[in-house]
Amino acid sequence: MLLRLGLVLLLVCVSSCTLSRSDKKKKVDNSEPASGAIDKDVLERGLVTEKPKWKEVVENHAAYHKTSHRAINHMNLAYVTPWNNHGYDVAKLLGGKFTHVSPVWLQVRWGPDGTLVTQGEHDIDQGWVRDVRRAGASAGVKIVPRLLFDGWQPAHFRELFESASKRQQLAADIVNLIKKHGFDGIVLEVWSQVPTASLLQRTPTLIRELAMAVREAGYVFILVIPPPVYLKNSPGSFTREHFQELIDAVDALSLMTYDFSSFQNPGPNSPLWWMKDCVEMLEPDATSPNRAKILMGMNLYGLDHSVTGGSHVLGQQFLQILTTYKPKFTFDRASQEHFIEYKTKTGRHVCFYPTLYSLSVRVNLANDLGTGVSLWEIGQGLDYFYDLL
Repeated sequence: MLLRLGLVLLLVCVSSCTLSRSDKKKKVDNSEPASGAIDKDVLERGLVTEKPKWKEVVENHAAYHKTSHRAINHMNLAYVTPWNNHGYDVAKLLGGKFTHVSPVWLQVRWGPDGTLVTQGEHDIDQGWVRDVRRAGASAGVKIVPRLLFDGWQPAHFRELFESASKRQQLAADIVNLIKKHGFDGIVLEVWSQVPTASLLQRTPTLIRELAMAVREAGYVFILVIPPPVYLKNSPGSFTREHFQELIDAVDALSLMTYDFSSFQNPGPNSPLWWMKDCVEMLEPDATSPNRAKILMGMNLYGLDHSVTGGSHVLGQQFLQILTTYKPKFTFDRASQEHFIEYKTKTGRHVCFYPTLYSLSVRVNLANDLGTGVSLWEIGQGLDYFYDLL
């Protein structure tokens, strides 16, 4: 693992002393408030640079531009999770930044009596939903909670595929759930939960049936999909053929273009070239309107690699690392991501975490490719990130 970490650092291109265009901007104005809404965005504050400083991040991350202006040309889906509840606050403050907000609340499970049971309604917060709608009123933000197929075994999928009545009942239950709580649609996560290739062959039919029921009722249907290719060109389970089979049936596909590296194979979280490859593998035609239905995934968390393994890093944890170790940022030109190095009692760490600069090039990529974006997830990021979205 140490050798692999070393190779990651060797991939970093040595940059010249010439300043990039963003580096030539005015110096950071540290007179701005340290937190809360302000009247300048991160570009005007000179913070979007290929060469960020740890102190600039610590001192400026909590101040955000209070605006509903969107930099994304197409759909912008923001996930919110109960276990990182700062995302609830971000959605309430900046609801106008997002076209769709997806709270991760709901699961469909197989009950002990052989019935399908939808769970998670106890997490639904209608007061918060009203606040988000109010914040995003000018943009018509839509609330589309995620529904996860949770704890399913192969036999469960086989029974569902073989029972038209169960599929019809599931579709009706989903539509009734949306109606009951006044949602605008649903984000379905099932593809990565299907355990075998033979069952995956039958999954598109199920998805089309569920999508048809939801959309014919007047609601939004978004499907979560894994990337079509992984590290070392390893093929994914969702292919160009699946894309062609499903794209007309859905409103959007939430593409999980993150977790390219792992703790077993340390490296960047989401290389820019890989994100581009994933989109182009699914829809090679740059002029196709189908591109706008692809929501290119952008991670707002980091990966910390060490000799003992690794861990995911959230915004507040990253700030603590910066404050404690005062590391220098290094820019990996191959992946277009920044990383830092620091040492603890247990050894050396290499941490990849998003920066304003790395996010800005990904926003530009989405607009260049003609896709939307999906953000996983807004409770994990830093408040000034959203100036760029």
